[in-house]
Amino acid sequence: MTDMTNKVRFAKEATIEFRESVNFYELKAKGLGLKLTNEIDSTIERIKLNFDLYPRVVENIRKIQVNKFPYSLFYEIENDTLIILRIFHNKRKPIDW
Repeated sequence: MTDMTNKVRFAKEATIEFRESVNFYELKAKGLGLKLTNEIDSTIERIKLNFDLYPRVVENIRKIQVNKFPYSLFYEIENDTLIILRIFHNKRKPIDW
């Protein structure tokens, strides 16, 4: 699949992890949460450019590192939609899929 759609959906877990992470960084320093948000947006754009470039973790689930922050995005493509499954801090225990 080379023509990636602009459809992006966040799974419930990813939405919760995103909010918690942004809040954590914003409490550390004003504006840092926004920087994390921008880096996650940039990461999603990189996925959309070439979604099958990044390594598979399990079956159709892939992983990409977020620049400048210790997070990885786990995602899959379902039909023509990019689904962000998790936004995971790299120092946490690995996900048991």
